[in-house]
Amino acid sequence: MENFISQLKKEPAFQEASVLAFECTWEKLLHEIDELLTQLGFVYFTYSVLTRGVINPSSESQKQRWDSGSDIVGSLPDAVVKSYYKDIAQHDPLWNVLPSITTPFLVSSLDGGQGTLSENFWLKQGISSRAYIPMKSKSSRYWFHYFSLFHKLPPQEFDVFFNRISEWLVPMLSRYHELLQVVCEQEQNPYLKSEVLSPTCRQVILMTAQGMPVKRIADKLALTEEGITYHITRAKKIFGAKNKTHLVAMMYEVGLL
Repeated sequence: MENFISQLKKEPAFQEASVLAFECTWEKLLHEIDELLTQLGFVYFTYSVLTRGVINPSSESQKQRWDSGSDIVGSLPDAVVKSYYKDIAQHDPLWNVLPSITTPFLVSSLDGGQGTLSENFWLKQGISSRAYIPMKSKSSRYWFHYFSLFHKLPPQEFDVFFNRISEWLVPMLSRYHELLQVVCEQEQNPYLKSEVLSPTCRQVILMTAQGMPVKRIADKLALTEEGITYHITRAKKIFGAKNKTHLVAMMYEVGLL
């Protein structure tokens, strides 16, 4: 591993190379990340897109996404992801901290982190230490992207190890994040992926954003005016929007318009 780290420090080829987004695929990028992290001794990694503060948390679609862990990709087995979100996440003190971090966060920094239900869960998976690295997004208000890195090293040893590699590892992961965003933003957009709003509902809101009155939208889409009002009202409820203007602004923010 020492030779590998030294080589990356001297020749950060990935950071220097000009990579064209259209030459990449979602699977190829995730595979490259996995190979890199495996050589550094990481057991698993995940790349996450969690949406917080927009969709009504009590909505069924939001609940299903959290229960299934459908916003999580990477090398962590699906069964572990689903088990964590179903039984552990709501008790994990990490979630009081994670949404607001702006720099890498090591779980060892949590007060009283050892011995908690979540720590016992990860120890059973052969994981002693975790690092969470936030990534920038187009809308920092709504989308929270981050890499989770899982390692076997005990916390104190891992903290020293991570501090040694973070100077070049974090920029490298940021570059992968940028490519993942470009390549698969629409495919992985959780609002589209989970079909939070139907195509008809999105069309209604788009035409509303263009300034069309309800009657004209109804005529264009061969729907009743009551039907148009229903779609607008439902979308406002899902997003918790105060009015149509607020709804349109929120939908633009999350890439639905």
